[in-house]
Amino acid sequence: MDRSNSLGIALASVLVVASALGLASFALASSGPHQAPLVCAPVTGQTDTCNLTLATYPDSGEGAHGTDGGPHPSWVTYSNDNVIVPSNSTIDMTIDQYDAEGSLNDTSYDQILGTIGGTATIDGKTVSDLDDDYLGHTFTLRGIPGSGAKLFVSVPLPADDNSDDSVVLNGVHYNKPVVVQFSFKTGSKGIYEFNCEFPCGGARSGHFGEAMSTFGYMSGTFTVN
Repeated sequence: MDRSNSLGIALASVLVVASALGLASFALASSGPHQAPLVCAPVTGQTDTCNLTLATYPDSGEGAHGTDGGPHPSWVTYSNDNVIVPSNSTIDMTIDQYDAEGSLNDTSYDQILGTIGGTATIDGKTVSDLDDDYLGHTFTLRGIPGSGAKLFVSVPLPADDNSDDSVVLNGVHYNKPVVVQFSFKTGSKGIYEFNCEFPCGGARSGHFGEAMSTFGYMSGTFTVN
């Protein structure tokens, strides 16, 4: 089997799983991103690979909201909601996860899907799934419903329990983050969306909303150029 057919079959498998997870119901509460673009950084000497780093915080005092947390200071947040990456490339992604634990609404999201090799590394340890009762967030990337886009990646982010080791950001102490790393491939140009499928904020009561579905917090746009 040639490489293009192999990749096509793998992608089809991921999309079947994505459909089973009910991704068609995904909808964001805002019309678009508002933060300055975070552009994937090319790797020296490699024309088709770049590095991308995001972070998840337990409040909105980091990222673009300002140290007062903006309109929703208690909402958890990604560090950026406006990501730009190149087409037909390998994205080597790092997520620094600073938030605590909880249980998923949908335990299917404890699986790692759409990454190269179907794995990620958690503080250097390679895994293919995680305990769904001990997660902080997910990074879930998919096409906008109805767009026909064929990219899906979902990686659970474990809870940060590094209470014996802390870092200071803007004068605030946080636990040292859990470092999650994984790689995936982009295809053709398009605009995609990412969000957290963990019950963040008001969604902890069982509904999808608040931080999970709002640009600038746990949702954003992922542009493939």
